[in-house]
Amino acid sequence: MFFRPSRTAGAGASAYAQYRARIAEGRTRRLLLRAGLVLVSAVVVGWLWGWAAALVVAVVVGVADTAYRWHQHEAVRTWRKGAIGERRTARMLRPLGRHGYTVLHDRALPSGRANIDHLVIGTTGVFVVDTKNWHRGKRLVRRGRSVRVGGASGGQIVRSVVYEAGRVADTLTRGLGRPVTVVPVVAVHGANMPLLRVAKASGVPLLRASQVRGWITRQPATLSVREVAEVSATAERLLPPYVT
Repeated sequence: MFFRPSRTAGAGASAYAQYRARIAEGRTRRLLLRAGLVLVSAVVVGWLWGWAAALVVAVVVGVADTAYRWHQHEAVRTWRKGAIGERRTARMLRPLGRHGYTVLHDRALPSGRANIDHLVIGTTGVFVVDTKNWHRGKRLVRRGRSVRVGGASGGQIVRSVVYEAGRVADTLTRGLGRPVTVVPVVAVHGANMPLLRVAKASGVPLLRASQVRGWITRQPATLSVREVAEVSATAERLLPPYVT
């Protein structure tokens, strides 16, 4: 029996959960401070210029404080941006299901807090795809064999996906009782990427997210249809959704 792919179910779930949790931290305190600021401003302006002016100032102060607090939550917005990027990648990978691939999203490793953004299993192999949703101003620069994105080296960028691919390989190998090779890939949204040659960092391809699906299907076949089903079922069992 062939394993049914999970489509885009769960893509970005853990990143979005982190965003919701962090935005909720201190919410009551922030709201009380905002209310106090609005009230004091309204009372002072109302006493000086009347309550019509006080109402306008109260609205302006409330909106300005909201915008200021949101700007201060850069780390919080990063989680939301990450979730959006993962969902976009999931949509781009979805057509693989029509070609016999299994695509799982936001899966948990057997231990630790790391998660797998996307796990693709098909006749061309097993791939861990890590989504990066970068700012448009970021540029990937290749100098010889070295790669840099902004101020980060290629090695720093791919370190987490290399670790995750290794853990997935170990998990599937133990579960199936035979060696399983897992290939790490980075799917990039937003950044300025080279058009022609595939950029690699420590042997890991860094691709535009829109290129990942085609790149995976062009790899040489390494698994039979039966093996794809076995690996997929094992992955579903041993690598559960990170957020249920």
